[in-house]
Amino acid sequence: MAKAEEKQTNNKVYPSKVGLELLVPVLLISGAGMVPAIKEGAWIKLGIPIGVLILVVAIFYSISYEIKKEVLVVKSFFWFKKVIPITSIRAIEETYNPISAPAASLKRLEIRYDRFNSIIISPKNRMDFIAHLKALSPSIQVKVKKWEGKS
Repeated sequence: MAKAEEKQTNNKVYPSKVGLELLVPVLLISGAGMVPAIKEGAWIKLGIPIGVLILVVAIFYSISYEIKKEVLVVKSFFWFKKVIPITSIRAIEETYNPISAPAASLKRLEIRYDRFNSIIISPKNRMDFIAHLKALSPSIQVKVKKWEGKS
């Protein structure tokens, strides 16, 4: 019974934080594309900005980070899936790097793994996410401001 409970607690999905700093520009650009179509009464042209808006919002809300057994699985929409062994994670650092990444917020974490690899993510509950990884691999170095008191 204890092993079944342990397996359940080790598997957890952390959704990405969706930051307004990325969502608002998408809404404004889509809205700007809708205004002329509405003024012209061109309802077919309205479908393009609405479709783009729906796609971008769907991508933002599909991003998740799943910790299961010994791996971190980073997922985004249908086409992106990255599996990282937790034992290969060397460090977690806070970053605001705007580089394209499976992260829907600019408040991000850079996960450094293997020798030279890294991935940038933005879990909604950063501290729980970090604590979960540290519980599975205590050797992970954490460089996050609010974490300093916990290490």
